[in-house]
Amino acid sequence: MLEFDIVIATRNRPEALKLSVPLLLNQSRSPRRLIIADSSDDHEAVTDVVRSLINGSNVELVVLACPPGLTRQRNLGLAEATAPIVMFPDDDALAYPAACDAIMRIWERDVTGNVGGVCAAWADAPPPDVCDKLQAAYKMSRLDRLNLLTSRLRQGFENNVCPDPFIVHGRSRWSVQLPPGWIKEENAVPVEWMTGLCMSYRRELIKRLGFDETLERYAVFEDVEASFKISQTHSILGANSARLFHYRMPGRRGRGLEMGATQILNRAYITCKHAPEGSCARRAMRRYACYKLALYLCGIHSSYGRKRFAGAWRAMRCMHKLNGSPVKHLPEQYRALLEQCIAN
Repeated sequence: MLEFDIVIATRNRPEALKLSVPLLLNQSRSPRRLIIADSSDDHEAVTDVVRSLINGSNVELVVLACPPGLTRQRNLGLAEATAPIVMFPDDDALAYPAACDAIMRIWERDVTGNVGGVCAAWADAPPPDVCDKLQAAYKMSRLDRLNLLTSRLRQGFENNVCPDPFIVHGRSRWSVQLPPGWIKEENAVPVEWMTGLCMSYRRELIKRLGFDETLERYAVFEDVEASFKISQTHSILGANSARLFHYRMPGRRGRGLEMGATQILNRAYITCKHAPEGSCARRAMRRYACYKLALYLCGIHSSYGRKRFAGAWRAMRCMHKLNGSPVKHLPEQYRALLEQCIAN
């Protein structure tokens, strides 16, 4: 049987790990190695939590003290992986018991090496017997619940009226990197990209390409950027039988100004990095940015919302500079624009 390692990047969220790690350890198919890439303020406390969770398991544990930055943490964790397949679940991804097995069945079926990435599918509810633990650990805010309930409605509107340039570019790869003919037998489908909720790669392939450290700190859309690198040469599949519930932990993941700016600039940077000039994906960038700006306008009743809108507005006004920049100069241009957008 093909073996796999799990890499989890985390920061200041031991309560999330208390929920997610036991579910990964109790899978019907266990990883060879669990690697925690931690950038918490109290690294020792997180280490103690993880060690207590893995006590009695045959899974090898590696806990790394990392500098902050999701892409950097993923790369450092990846360097410790040894199995042929590496999974990267979020620290608050709650896996159903057979999720890892469903993903690995696809990898084992791909004897020609055509597949470069396999991701799990979202579940609408947490795994059985987890609800009580969720309530004890933390509760979702009213806004968190509202966003979860309306996400699919928003997605339908986006697809029909303001297409996400990521979706446009991701689907353009389907006609180039044809999926294997057996995917229906494994309840799998081609996907535009893999979310960080739970993505898996061939270790040697993702190790050679790496996660783009131009995207720093929370690194919005770093999972999309990695997927697009993979889709240049390989198919990306979604395993519908591998179910995970994303229990979004309440609280902000960054400053409002920075989050608003990165939502616009990171999407533009990644699109311009991977989609050619004049492509449908590039043409979709501005309309989608306007749509996001309108969404943020609805949230300006709070201080965070006002700052997020301001960051997105600044980013939209300068994103055209990325569209006109040569690919080799994109990282430098992106960093300069982001610094301008988040300056107070």
